[in-house]
Amino acid sequence: MKRGKEALKELYNFEGFSFSEICKENSVIIELKKQVKTGTCPVCKKKRRRVIETRTRKIRDDNISKEKCFIVIKAYRILCKGCYRGMEKLDFILPGERFTERFADYIFDLCEKMTLTDVSKMAMINWRTAKRIDKNKLKERFKGLKGISPTRIGVDEIAVEKGHKYITIVRDIDTGVIWVGDKRKEETLNQFFSELGKRKCKKIIVAVMDMWDPFIKSVKNNTNAEIVFDKFHIAKKINEAVDQIRKNEFAKADIEERKRMKHKRFLILYRNKNLNKEQEKDLNELMKQNKNLYRAYLLKEQVLSIFDRRQKNIALERLKIWKKNVHKSKIEEFHKLLKTLERYEYGIDNYFTHHVTNGASEGYNNKINIIKRRAYGFKDIEYFRLKILQSCS
Repeated sequence: MKRGKEALKELYNFEGFSFSEICKENSVIIELKKQVKTGTCPVCKKKRRRVIETRTRKIRDDNISKEKCFIVIKAYRILCKGCYRGMEKLDFILPGERFTERFADYIFDLCEKMTLTDVSKMAMINWRTAKRIDKNKLKERFKGLKGISPTRIGVDEIAVEKGHKYITIVRDIDTGVIWVGDKRKEETLNQFFSELGKRKCKKIIVAVMDMWDPFIKSVKNNTNAEIVFDKFHIAKKINEAVDQIRKNEFAKADIEERKRMKHKRFLILYRNKNLNKEQEKDLNELMKQNKNLYRAYLLKEQVLSIFDRRQKNIALERLKIWKKNVHKSKIEEFHKLLKTLERYEYGIDNYFTHHVTNGASEGYNNKINIIKRRAYGFKDIEYFRLKILQSCS
């Protein structure tokens, strides 16, 4: 194992420089000796001997033994006729920055796992510097949709702040998140399709989403994809109808019946197949006491079981029977629900053809919320967008 100066010579063996000496003041200072008399033009990448002046540069590098480390070098200011006038290009230093490429990589790796505050303490730099390094590295990695050509996409939104402030998430169903846009408007999704390009848009055959008209309009205008409505979003609407019936029945109930209905909300909304024996017993007792709630519960279970079917013709036939049962029930909340489902019937039919959902988006949404909480929110939406792509792509 190499020690002392031999190890330092190997560690600081940058092109055109060699290790000279090490000293320690408030931090570790590594002096490097310039070995060439030419400077590289950052524009044409050619070596140039025309040196205007020599400047001493102090560059931040990876810590040594938990101490700040700086590299001190002599750098040329060069003239490349008709091409460039300024500081030479050095491969180990980021252009326009005062730290090495490997130090930036180190900060970038830390930022993926830690908060900016923790990174700044560990690396002994300002948190704004840590953010700038991380953001620039993320921009290099996620330069747009070049090289991305999805055939099945999922479109969802997530709240980023109070007051109905959303971002739109587009994911390739077969890979992960590929695009993040501000707000949840038709124009937002139009921007995604514009960046993707008309040729790639034509390759999209399936788009999974909830029943949000601006997204539907954008997909129809920009692609030939079949729209599939997420079954979990449909289940949510069905549960909302049942929950409204529960609230109405609770409001009409006497004191004794209210006591029996209290804390039973999730029993009513859970799928029957997911209940244990004790929960089933409690639910059955409640259903015996309230006929309206019992009918609503049966309708909910009937329609949700239809979405478990794999055969399209059987599922659609059972859906017709369920619609008849809704009309017979005369439950107002389910009549309203039925009108909504009939309006978006094409997307429900397509679900039984493709059997794709936005279920994975919920997992990504949890990740996004963790990113948001870890940073106590993001004021810089572009940085937030890049962190989402890093975590979920």
